[in-house]
Amino acid sequence: MAVRKIVTIPNLILDKPCQKVTEVNSEVKEIIQDLKDTLLNSVQPGAGLAANQIGINKQICIVRDFFPGEKPGEETYKEYVLINPQMKVASQKQAIDWEGCLSVPDIFGMVQRFKKIKVDALNEQGKRISFTAEGFFARTIQHEIDHLNGIIFTSKIIGSTKTEKELDHLYDTKKLG
Repeated sequence: MAVRKIVTIPNLILDKPCQKVTEVNSEVKEIIQDLKDTLLNSVQPGAGLAANQIGINKQICIVRDFFPGEKPGEETYKEYVLINPQMKVASQKQAIDWEGCLSVPDIFGMVQRFKKIKVDALNEQGKRISFTAEGFFARTIQHEIDHLNGIIFTSKIIGSTKTEKELDHLYDTKKLG
């Protein structure tokens, strides 16, 4: 439908919990399509996008589960629409890893997240879905649910932040060393 401008900090919509969706109607389906179009066409690649990141105060997000493609080095994904998502911890094990955000340009930081979660939500047809997510996919879902609750990842950063250039340099150094 439309590629929307991604809202960035310090826009206050990012700090407010989003309203629950009471009905999956044509308005909600239009928001979902706008989220998909915006994520697909974002300048920086993204693993997920929440409705408040395009200026809409609704509990809707899109998350991508990445997996290897058919060719070596190729990556593809399955996209999930989550409406009014709820998360439960499936394992107390946690991991600390780098995160970034389309709403916080060029800032990356280490964030601690649960490794395995259970998710309950409505899909884009309004049907209840439940599944378990692990690893990077679980991290992405937790990041997007935080957005829907008015929490930005920068409030969870452990240690100092890095720019994309600094992070790339860090990874290049590790590959060479």
